[in-house]
Amino acid sequence: MRRLRRALASAAALGLALVAGSGPALGWSQPTHQVTGAIAWQDLRQNHPAELAELLSLIRQHQDYPRFERHFAALAPEAQQRALFEVLGRWPDDIRGGPEDHPDWHYQLRVVSGRTWLWRFENGNAAFGFGHNYTKLANPCASAAERAKAIGWLIHIIGDVQQPLHAGHQMTSVYSATDRSGQLAFVKRPNGKVTDLHQFWDGTLEDSGVTLPTGETNWADALTKAWPRTRLPHELTRRGETRMQFYSFLDESAILARLVAYQGTYLQGSPDPARAPMVSQAEQDRAITIAQRRIATGGYRIADLLAQAIKDAKAVTWTCPA
Repeated sequence: MRRLRRALASAAALGLALVAGSGPALGWSQPTHQVTGAIAWQDLRQNHPAELAELLSLIRQHQDYPRFERHFAALAPEAQQRALFEVLGRWPDDIRGGPEDHPDWHYQLRVVSGRTWLWRFENGNAAFGFGHNYTKLANPCASAAERAKAIGWLIHIIGDVQQPLHAGHQMTSVYSATDRSGQLAFVKRPNGKVTDLHQFWDGTLEDSGVTLPTGETNWADALTKAWPRTRLPHELTRRGETRMQFYSFLDESAILARLVAYQGTYLQGSPDPARAPMVSQAEQDRAITIAQRRIATGGYRIADLLAQAIKDAKAVTWTCPA
């Protein structure tokens, strides 16, 4: 367990080394993205070992793999694999501001509260980002380096859209140009910490005061025990074309944004942090439960879709250009 803790710490340090001074994250917090990556790795190891082996072979061709390897060289082989999935989960945030940054791949927003009749367009291109990277990973003619980058983007994008405020925001007389998925509306946690609504959801594992269950040493193991696949039959029985599955993830998050994230005290969120209303303990507890369920679900969905992409690459005979 100490090795796994060290792996998580190494991944965090590596992220800082890759892009010092990057802007605020666009999705779940970076530790949470590392958790979804770890859950995906655990699930692949258990349910898709052959596909995991191929994914790891591709990841070793990632443009930043030499930097990853330096940080993980002292870890046992399985801990190295887990750490690779953790750091790839946050890699799209770590490269923010660089030439390969795609800020609008992290979200796809609809107005779900307030003037829902006024703005019927979607802001963001998460579905495009997913489709683009899934197609690349499922194409054996693409270079290994490009497919490796696609793995990182898929881990990140699939994880991101499980967060309700990556699929919905509000438009009201106060937020006439929307609240930018909660980034302009401030509330106060029961512990007194002021945060915007978006970060309220992003930071549930580290900012809400919730602690690991007794006997657990990391969130990936804790969440897979609390939310095993058998507790998530509705979320994990999606069928059909992969892009339609992805759209169903967005639909789920938009519904949660409308029914939970923009109800009660959250609707009183103030553009002035000094006037932020305090969220009740019951409201925060419900948000924590939902967020943890979504994080676990995201990890399983990442595993399923990565494995499916590898299978798709072998499903037909490809003639690659010389």
